[in-house]
Amino acid sequence: MLIYSMSVSVDGFIADREGAFGWAAPDEELFRFHIAAARELGGCLLGRRLYGTMLVWETDPSLREDELGAEFADVWCAIPKVIFSRTLDSVQGNARLAEGVGGRGGRRGARRDR
Repeated sequence: MLIYSMSVSVDGFIADREGAFGWAAPDEELFRFHIAAARELGGCLLGRRLYGTMLVWETDPSLREDELGAEFADVWCAIPKVIFSRTLDSVQGNARLAEGVGGRGGRRGARRDR
């Protein structure tokens, strides 16, 4: 089964005028819901920008300072990720670059750097 999920505001954008999306920070109940949903994922497909945004959950120890942050970080780190990018040469953590991404600068093979 494939589940497609995306967060957007009513006007269709995830970022505000300054490019931030702090407005979307979940309260405790919603964060617990997201953690439970993420636990069910067998993998995650990400573009370059979302991969860069979410990478902090694998690299920033300060996000593990509270119980929910640590729980989400553990769940997120365990999920295999496929990153779609024509500009990245490598990725970190439990991720790999997608193979055969089309367009200029597209890749022919996958590469994983930990």
